[in-house]
Amino acid sequence: MNMWSYQMYFSGGQEHFEYDPWGGRGSAATQRSYPYLESLLSFLELDCAQVEGQLQDILTCWNRFFSTGDSTHGDEAMAKMGELAARHIYFQLPYLQWFTHKAAGTLAPEMTEELLQLLEQLPVYQRQAQAFIEVVLDIDRAGRDTQRSMSGQYRINEPDAPALFQFQAISVGFGSIGEEMCGSILQPNTIRDLIDFSLRECVTSGTSVRRCRNCGRYFPLTGRVTAEYCERPNADRKPCRNTGAVQKWTENRKDDAVFKEYRREYKRHFAWIRAGKLSAEEFADWSKRAQAKKKDCEDGKISLDDLKTWMKNS
Repeated sequence: MNMWSYQMYFSGGQEHFEYDPWGGRGSAATQRSYPYLESLLSFLELDCAQVEGQLQDILTCWNRFFSTGDSTHGDEAMAKMGELAARHIYFQLPYLQWFTHKAAGTLAPEMTEELLQLLEQLPVYQRQAQAFIEVVLDIDRAGRDTQRSMSGQYRINEPDAPALFQFQAISVGFGSIGEEMCGSILQPNTIRDLIDFSLRECVTSGTSVRRCRNCGRYFPLTGRVTAEYCERPNADRKPCRNTGAVQKWTENRKDDAVFKEYRREYKRHFAWIRAGKLSAEEFADWSKRAQAKKKDCEDGKISLDDLKTWMKNS
């Protein structure tokens, strides 16, 4: 039986993690909560090359520890694993496993095989989970029915394409997950289990995702399925839902101003035909050139002032 404990569950529109190296649960454990699906989406956005570099350094330290018996190498390895755990909640799991073995004096050289496998499989997990999201959960590509989308890609639990995520048996319990609430609770043994649990949660709950119109990252559609902007912090630490809405309003105002300028000059030039100042052929030629200038302005190739000047002098 494991001395350490690590649990994950979904509740109240968030995802929750509880972990403790001594097996503590509830208030006795460290608790972390994140926006719904944030751990999976942020994992997909990790720079695998950087993480692989960190894992390689950790493996080097453990190999030195096992070959020399020098505890400073073990301490250095744990410190580096702590840095990786601080980078993403998923890496808290291997940290706990190694911490517990180190504290109990049960470290063994064969344990490095698990880290080596993680080093090799991490980019595979990323690619497979990304592929799954694109063909099953992406509402703009796969539609709103997540279960139907998945059933079209899998036979039982085997994917038709090897590029998709491979679901396996995971350790899931059932119990209290909040005030007067019960649900599924994952007790993971590997990082793969955490990815698996999050993906199946989306399918069973019917939660789709969409790429944010502002930052381009995926976000879960937990509210309106028509939402175009995410609530995930961007480089300015402001949710795209706020900055994106302002940007869209600004673009719409610009488009309205461009159209109004074009429409005003169109009416003015059309009136010249009736007044005998402009022939129908001349008007048709002007209209064609004016439409091209209008499009240039809408595409940002020329400014609104440039368009006004051209319209006034044409």
